[in-house]
Amino acid sequence: MSMQKFQQYMDEGTSRGPNGLLPFVVKGLMNDWPAMTTRPWRKPAYLLSRTFGGRRLVPVEVGRTYVDEGWGQELITFRALLDRLECPEAPNESEVRDEGTQEKINEPINPKPVSYLAQHELFTQLPILRNDIPTPDLCYTSPPPHPLSRELDKPETPLPLINAWLGPAGTITPLHTDSYHNLLAQVVGAKYVRLYSPHDTEALCPRGEDDQGIDMHNTSAFDVGVVEGWDELPDGEVARDEIELEEFRGLKYWDCILEEGDMLYIPIGWWHYVRGLSVSFSVSFWWNGDHFISNDESVGEDSA
Repeated sequence: MSMQKFQQYMDEGTSRGPNGLLPFVVKGLMNDWPAMTTRPWRKPAYLLSRTFGGRRLVPVEVGRTYVDEGWGQELITFRALLDRLECPEAPNESEVRDEGTQEKINEPINPKPVSYLAQHELFTQLPILRNDIPTPDLCYTSPPPHPLSRELDKPETPLPLINAWLGPAGTITPLHTDSYHNLLAQVVGAKYVRLYSPHDTEALCPRGEDDQGIDMHNTSAFDVGVVEGWDELPDGEVARDEIELEEFRGLKYWDCILEEGDMLYIPIGWWHYVRGLSVSFSVSFWWNGDHFISNDESVGEDSA
């Protein structure tokens, strides 16, 4: 997909009905990334060589999800994180396709705590890895504001905000929403992603403040894994009212299995739930603001 086509898609979003912009997967944009070719992130030896033999310290989340009791954070070495992945070599494409099925998703995940390097500015900490992932041209377009209210927009970003997500199978990011447009690039492994329209926000029952006074309004009270029967109800959690559950189950959603080399566009305000199906290394690019290059300029060829 060219930059001009993507800009046109966003410009015409408001004319597509109540949902406006829709999420979609782009294939082919990452084919020439060094992280997938000459400097492969699927090789633990390469990652160790770029993290001072794995001695660099990184923050990890420990527990099923950040809304569960017992969830916490640790500072560990990068080598220790790779050791906790259990299977550091990512499966090949056919194995990802075999495992990334509804049957695989429905299998209960081992309840032992997992370690997840999540939403971390790894590339600020380790600029040498930043050279392995070119910023997609699509991030330099001018996206529309939040569909519900401009007040929900984050301040404009002069450059995309880039975060890393590295963990084993079974990592879960609860159903939540962000005030940025997002390109989620799957460099290693596979993830299941489910998305709901921002216009369903009320039915998704946003949380309020937690026990520590932290505002959790961007996170849904519904646990997708529990509702679907993939997970057991966590300790300390109260089952949702059956009427609310029925309404939630009746909501339309979009979902996909994001495979190695895929890039998912998540429009601003869209709620999304993410579940690791294998050892997984992802990169998110958040952006907003006015970055558009004129249509008179040549900015690349179509890839999808």
